[in-house]
Amino acid sequence: MNHVITAEDGPRLLGLLREQGLLPDGYRCVYAAGSLVRGWGNETSDLDLYVVSDAPGAPHGVEDFHPVALTPDRVPVAVPTLGDRRGDVEYWSADQVGQLLAKVSWEAYRSERDSGATVSQVERDALVKLGHAVALDGAPWLAQAQRQLRSSAFGRTIAARSLDLADTFAEDALGQLGSGDAESAVLTAKLAFGYAADALLAHHGEYGTTAKWRSKKYRAAAPAVLPFERYWRIETMRDYDPGDPGRWIEDVIGCVRRVSMEVEV
Repeated sequence: MNHVITAEDGPRLLGLLREQGLLPDGYRCVYAAGSLVRGWGNETSDLDLYVVSDAPGAPHGVEDFHPVALTPDRVPVAVPTLGDRRGDVEYWSADQVGQLLAKVSWEAYRSERDSGATVSQVERDALVKLGHAVALDGAPWLAQAQRQLRSSAFGRTIAARSLDLADTFAEDALGQLGSGDAESAVLTAKLAFGYAADALLAHHGEYGTTAKWRSKKYRAAAPAVLPFERYWRIETMRDYDPGDPGRWIEDVIGCVRRVSMEVEV
């Protein structure tokens, strides 16, 4: 069984960062996030760490970065070896985190329903991981940021954007099926279903926009409208009949529409 990262790992991990010159002076918080915190990791999983400081930037020698639509417009990234793990260390300023949370506030959502479109994938991933993070140091700062995230419209923005895409692809799939292009319709229906599942998960507090951990999140959320067994039959195309693709496509689109009626946006 893989080790689950907890607050008790703080001294060890902070020591490893300090030994490699990767821990700036005067940081506000250092937290771990991702699959190793949730107990989903495996032998090759990266160890995701976030260092939050008052001033932007990173220790000397950290030159890689992720672009973000914030000020400053980059988040420095280090990729050290931390014990037996490959680390992924991101350096955020407290102000950048504040700007990001403002993007998913209820005020932003009400002024523009598709406010989630202004959140990049890097930013979205940071918010997803923030929700289940564990503090290695600076627990009060993390607790406040997580409270702000929980009271934000982040889940609603994920659900709304995912539902819009699910509905678009569902209509496209039916159009392709009607024109005799069943192969394209199968793939498009699969896309529609994936986005519908993401919307349903967001509705139940499990955020994500990729399939990587969707089954884990689905089990954690356990939505009644589409139980896991039914979800998994569609996800794995268990009932697909190459001799009658239309039946499977129409069944999948029916599920997408039931989810659309269930999810509040």
